[in-house]
Amino acid sequence: MASLVPVNLTASTLQSNGAPPPPAPPTADALDDWSQENYTLTLSGAASLGFPVGNSVSGSGKHQVLLFGSSRSTDVRGKDGDTYRFGVALRALVVVSDIKGSGSLTLPVVAAKVEIENARASAQLLIRGYKGADLELPSWQSFGVDSYAKYMQDVSELQDKIMSDTANIVPALLATTIAAPALPSTAGALGSVYALDAIARGASLTHAMDQLKSDDKQVRDTVRAVYDARVGEGERAEPDDDARDGARNDLGEIRLSHGLFERH
Repeated sequence: MASLVPVNLTASTLQSNGAPPPPAPPTADALDDWSQENYTLTLSGAASLGFPVGNSVSGSGKHQVLLFGSSRSTDVRGKDGDTYRFGVALRALVVVSDIKGSGSLTLPVVAAKVEIENARASAQLLIRGYKGADLELPSWQSFGVDSYAKYMQDVSELQDKIMSDTANIVPALLATTIAAPALPSTAGALGSVYALDAIARGASLTHAMDQLKSDDKQVRDTVRAVYDARVGEGERAEPDDDARDGARNDLGEIRLSHGLFERH
C-alpha cells in the first residue's frame, strides 16, 4: 500500500500533471486529526513535491531538506483508491548544506552543526489552508542554537493562532498517496547499489565508472546521480569518511563481489 507523502501542490496541479480528478475537500469543521510532521527529504525529492528549494542552495556539496510542522486535517479517499489529506498546516522547510555524517536530522541537531561543523542552513515558513491576514511570520538571518529557540517560540505562537481559527481555515491538499514514489526500475536499483558499494570502498566516480561492466544508460546515469548526491566534489574526488560510512550503513550486509551480490 502506498504511503502518504507531503506535498506543496494543489489538487488541480496534480490533476494537470496527469493524476485523476481529486475528491472535493472537506469543510473546516471536519478537520478532526491533529498531528506533528517530521520528514527528511532529498533536494530533488522536495522539489518534485512542490517545495520551494531551488533558490535555497548553491554549490555541489551535500544537501538535505528537513520538513517539520503541525497540521489539522482529515483524510478523504478518492475514486481511484488513493488517499488525499486535506487541512491546514504550518510547515518549516529547512535546507541544510555542507552537512557531515549520515544520521537523521532534527532542528536541534542542525543548529549544533551550524555552530560547530560549519554547516549552512536556510529556512522558509509555509502555511497551507489558511486565509487569515493578521500574521507575523518569523525569520532568521543565521541559524544557531539561540536563533533556533526564538524561531520555535514564534512558530508555536503562530500554530496556536492558526489551528484554532476555524473561520479562516480553507482546507488545502497537504499530502497524498498519489505522489508516493514508484518502485525503482531494475536498472535504477542496480545502479544505486553499485554506486553505494563503490562509495563505501572509497572509489572516485571516475574509477567507479571505469570499472562498471554495464553500458546501460539508466544504470550509468543512476551511478552518477548517487555520486553527485553523496560525494559531489568532482569526478576524481574520493569519498570522505562520512560519505563512506553513510554508504556502508545504507548497504547493511550487502556487498558486491566479482559483479555479483554477496552477504558478509
